[in-house]
Amino acid sequence: MQLNAITRKAALPAIILLVVILIAATLRYSLSPFEVELADSAFRGRTISFVLATFLFLCCGIVEGKMLPRSGLSKGYCTLPMPLYGVLACGIFVAPHTLAAATASFCFALALHLLLRSLHNADEKDSVFFASMLLGTMVLLSPPTIVLVATIPIAVFVLALSLRQAVLMAVGYLLPLLGASYIVWYKGGNIFDFGRNLYSALALPQLSEVEGTPYLAILLVSAIVAVLLYGVIYAAIRPDKMFLLSRIRRALHLFIWVSLLSLTMILLPGCDLAACAIIAVPTAILLSFVLSILPNNSSTIAYWVVLAIFVAHLFVA
Repeated sequence: MQLNAITRKAALPAIILLVVILIAATLRYSLSPFEVELADSAFRGRTISFVLATFLFLCCGIVEGKMLPRSGLSKGYCTLPMPLYGVLACGIFVAPHTLAAATASFCFALALHLLLRSLHNADEKDSVFFASMLLGTMVLLSPPTIVLVATIPIAVFVLALSLRQAVLMAVGYLLPLLGASYIVWYKGGNIFDFGRNLYSALALPQLSEVEGTPYLAILLVSAIVAVLLYGVIYAAIRPDKMFLLSRIRRALHLFIWVSLLSLTMILLPGCDLAACAIIAVPTAILLSFVLSILPNNSSTIAYWVVLAIFVAHLFVA
């Protein structure tokens, strides 16, 4: 069996590997959390919250596996996004508020999955509306995700959505936020209290100072960035015929812009480790796409190097 067969030819081995990654990362956090994770929050959730979060991460990984072929960015059946999502979402750091991070990540994955439907049907209305509602709901779970509101103009421009679809997305995004404001007001608070609390959550630093340097976390992130850059250079030197299709180019541009947008969360003072699970959603698709277009030997080596660093990171910060 080839080394890359475990995640490129069958869904079951990829799902099993994703489950192993999620369980290993959760156990590592429960038994020996890193200093960065303790600096984010010393509070640890109950066991049931970790179980539910692991289940949601698993569901999100499965959605990731469906997004790659739906977008057309894979030449054939490929399950690489599943384990790669697990590594990116939980392999670098585990968010102390794991359940909220997993729920926000799942909402983000579903939102992108719904937006991709407009690639096949230009008149999609329900999909873009519910996708924007999910983006708005994410703000209630993780305030720094408010930057993802820019996903709406990005989707309108890249996916060539109509004015009607753009208005539906704007309304859908505002509904959860207005609903939360109404609930606060209904319970006796000020109608603007939700907005003030949201601003405070964004303006106040969440992470305290950390003495040690997470060398292997930096190495893991560096390896992922290096693979992505290598893929960009390879695609520029040897462009694939698949780029000739407008639908594939639009899907690729969507994930590129959304990935860069999600990275801006780390610039906010109130950003916490939940950002890892959010950024992992579009980045896992891009990383899988890069590995699918690289020569077989190069992609296999890169894939197993990332997994090897992840395993080492389980035992060393």
